[in-house]
Amino acid sequence: MTNPNYGSIIIRGARENNLKNVSLDIPKRRITVFTGVSGSGKSSLVFGTIAAESQRLINETYPSFVQQFMPRYGQPDADQLENISAAIIVDQQRLGGNSRSTVATVTDAAQMLRVLFSRLAEPKLGPPSLYSYNDPRGMCPDCEGIGQVAAMDMSAVIDESRSLNDGALLPKDFAVDTWYWEIYKNSGLFDMDKPISKYSAEERENLLNLDDGRKIKVGKIGLTYEGVVAKLKKGLGSKDPESLQPHVLREYEKIFTRATCPACHGTRLNQAALGSKVNGRNIAELSAMQVSELASFVRKIEAPQVGPMLEALALRLENLVTIGLGYLSLDRESSTLSGGESQRVKMVRHLGSSLTDITYVFDEPSVGLHPHDVGRLAGLMQQLRDKGNTVLIVEHKPDMIAIADHVVDMGPFAGSKGASWSIRAITPGC
Repeated sequence: MTNPNYGSIIIRGARENNLKNVSLDIPKRRITVFTGVSGSGKSSLVFGTIAAESQRLINETYPSFVQQFMPRYGQPDADQLENISAAIIVDQQRLGGNSRSTVATVTDAAQMLRVLFSRLAEPKLGPPSLYSYNDPRGMCPDCEGIGQVAAMDMSAVIDESRSLNDGALLPKDFAVDTWYWEIYKNSGLFDMDKPISKYSAEERENLLNLDDGRKIKVGKIGLTYEGVVAKLKKGLGSKDPESLQPHVLREYEKIFTRATCPACHGTRLNQAALGSKVNGRNIAELSAMQVSELASFVRKIEAPQVGPMLEALALRLENLVTIGLGYLSLDRESSTLSGGESQRVKMVRHLGSSLTDITYVFDEPSVGLHPHDVGRLAGLMQQLRDKGNTVLIVEHKPDMIAIADHVVDMGPFAGSKGASWSIRAITPGC
């Protein structure tokens, strides 16, 4: 016989943060909106109790070895927490990520576009990965899929007025008496007391760019000669700045600036990928369009053989438009999105998920939205619910509260007095 209580999240005696022995039942597979003044305990109940317990229980299912690398969640202070399903928190924390993480990759639109191009584009290249700047077979070889290359500031590399003995080489790894400096000293190629400004063209070329593999003996060790510029480009200049430790990054930023890759013009892709087109556009051009424009473009593609994929991509793009993000482009780096933009991008990703019976937790998702977009957002929340999920929303805007199947109004006081009064659980229409 089915236990009727499985239809609700059961909370008894919750005391997390400023909660005062809060007890209530929250219906599952419904939209519940939590309202109340700031500091009344909404976040303590939704995030600090329900979501935290879900994540703690999920983490405990992993082997001990794996758990040591995962975030640790303490058990929330409550007498009883039951019927909690897996929770996905869709908050306003910025997405972050490195330069390879974009709106396209976060929403899975990137993979959809690559599949379409692999099947429809002319000339045909083959597998979807050939249209990916994260795959060596698709990326621009000059910038390795970053879209930018390191441009060197020579004034931070050489002081023309000095000689090598006087410290003409400015990067710290090339300072007087370092290993690199010893290589130049022992090479026999330079007058160590001659100012760099007096060097001949040949001497300057040898100092900066010579890279013929010759060995130079330093003490008892034979070291490979590389010109200063060649050495810096192969070493520090080849690094992704986002991967560098702070002290290395400071040195990098003294010497290098990032410039658009002249080979791919910032598209990150190789020439084969850029030459393969659908309806006259390559995948980089589509990714650079505003999402609203791209959605219209996709709807005009006539290709019944990939109809389901076209429909899925169009819906994904239209959902972004629906919640006010039609001005973004798919190639926009995720690290540049605001907190509100990040939350809505995450939301679109979850709308395309096949998961059901999940608890989705939202933190004021209407923040930053134009009033006419709030109603559209509400519709997306209802889509999540209608797929069999539980939706918990911390909100204050009336248009969002109006879509709730259940409202929990907390307060009436905040701070140390927050949640000290009874919580009103309201079912709209009753």
